[in-house]
Amino acid sequence: MVMSFADFLGGNRAYASTSESIQTEIDDLNAQKSEIQRRMDEIQAEIDSLDYEKVNTLEKKLILDKKNLAAQEELDVIQEQIDIIDSLLSNIQSDLAEARGKEEYQRELWLTRVREMEENSNISYLDVLFRATSFSDFLTRLDLVNEVMDYDERLEADYIAARENVEALEAQAEEMYAKNTVNRQELETKKTQLETDIASACLLIEQMESNIDEYNEVMEQEERTQAEVSALIIEKEKELANARAAEEAARLAALAAQRSQGGNSAPTASDATASSSGSWMIWPSYTKYLTSKFGPRYLSLYGYTRSHNGVDIGASYGSNIWAASGGTVILAGWNGGYGNCVMINHGNGYTTLYGHMSKITVSQGETVSQGQIVGYVGSTGNSTGPHLHFEVRASATAAPMDPMSFQYLT
Repeated sequence: MVMSFADFLGGNRAYASTSESIQTEIDDLNAQKSEIQRRMDEIQAEIDSLDYEKVNTLEKKLILDKKNLAAQEELDVIQEQIDIIDSLLSNIQSDLAEARGKEEYQRELWLTRVREMEENSNISYLDVLFRATSFSDFLTRLDLVNEVMDYDERLEADYIAARENVEALEAQAEEMYAKNTVNRQELETKKTQLETDIASACLLIEQMESNIDEYNEVMEQEERTQAEVSALIIEKEKELANARAAEEAARLAALAAQRSQGGNSAPTASDATASSSGSWMIWPSYTKYLTSKFGPRYLSLYGYTRSHNGVDIGASYGSNIWAASGGTVILAGWNGGYGNCVMINHGNGYTTLYGHMSKITVSQGETVSQGQIVGYVGSTGNSTGPHLHFEVRASATAAPMDPMSFQYLT
């Protein structure tokens, strides 16, 4: 439901940010929008300059994904502008409520004084002065008359200032409200366009599946990506094992030195502690609806069986993806047919993978906690529609495991 400006003026929430600092943020976001638009123009120029029909399907999909990711960034910037202006409007609402209270207070004072003057209209300032009984009494009366006149002028000036302040705040609020109306219209228009562009990109993969030669080419690329994923997991697991061995050696050496100083015997193997994350997984999405399960799938059109190394979770575009457990991010970026992809080594013998993201929110090498948002559902890479591809692998061998064989914390 669209809120009218009159409805908006009825609200009242206070925010600490000043109008000046918020305007600076808005200007910075406008600069970001310009930079994103420049990148989108470059991508469009890349598309225009390519002999597009001769580019293979996955390369076409990558180019369109890049364009759609930039469009998503622009949507994020527009949404941030809307949120910032909403904060400014709320701040103005608070000031406006206070200003109206002051205006009403000044108005009542001024009206009260006007009524008093009307009730005593038969007594003029000259009458008061001429009733003086001496020169000193005249001067006293003159001072009183001047004070009354000054008071009357201040009352009128204060009321005018309060009224002008209200008018200025109302004008500022109306201007900000109009800006956000434009922003919201732009957001809805670009959301619709992005949905269309994502559908067009996904259609490429569907069309590819009807072409056996092209499909085989893409499958070969996917197999290469799978091999790279396995190699990376094994490499990182070795690095982790070496790091743990070094930490354990340092711990035992420190313990030996401590006992030596205390006259105790050297540590034994029983002093070593088992290393484990101490907890296991939560489900990475808000939904458990699976569009594709783990395991071999026979493709009758091509006459062979292909393994699906994870599960496809039919989540909505832009929904949260949570880390199944705490660990270290070993990959965060584009990863072939997986599109935007995150891999987490959990340090307990397992690694999880999250594919086809619309946006990644973590970096390689970062330590993440269980339940932390690592990205958002999308359809990048070899994908025919928004979903989360979720894999669990045994780190030492990089062998894929059925994610549905695990118990998940609730």
